[in-house]
Amino acid sequence: MAMQQERDGTLSGLFGRMYVVAVEGPIGKIWMESDGALITRSSFEVISGRNAKAPKVLLEAARQMDQYFKRRRKNFELPLQLHGTQFRELVRERLLAIPYGQTTTYGTIARTIGGKAIARTVGQACATNPLPILVPCHRVIAGNGLLTGYVGGLWRKQGLLELEGAIPPNLFPRRHMR
Repeated sequence: MAMQQERDGTLSGLFGRMYVVAVEGPIGKIWMESDGALITRSSFEVISGRNAKAPKVLLEAARQMDQYFKRRRKNFELPLQLHGTQFRELVRERLLAIPYGQTTTYGTIARTIGGKAIARTVGQACATNPLPILVPCHRVIAGNGLLTGYVGGLWRKQGLLELEGAIPPNLFPRRHMR
């Protein structure tokens, strides 16, 4: 498993003890955080912590993420901490319903919630998704078929969609790649 053991750790803070693990993948590292029971956050940015033994839920999240990156897993079966406004919860439900290897548009999601006019608001909800990859906001594209906005950068969004077979490799120019 491509888990980065030396960065597993705990954080003690306002909300109690938090555990951290990183998994290496084809689009760089994905950091995941847990309170010991739920996966609370995933991030492309470093979540620091001190060395400690990660709880089972976080080790399972790392195992499933590693399987996903190796194309051996299409769906995550993890307890996720999902919170936010009612609107964000509706968007998150729609994101979780997008099948592996497929995409939808911000407008399509907006129409199922309250009308195409709120497509930008759907985009904002995707942009603030605290659990990228686990809640697959990378599967949402613009109505014109272009890749727009992603918390990890467009090159990661493109990489994830290519990994899943949702778009052909090199469909878009790599000028935004690192």
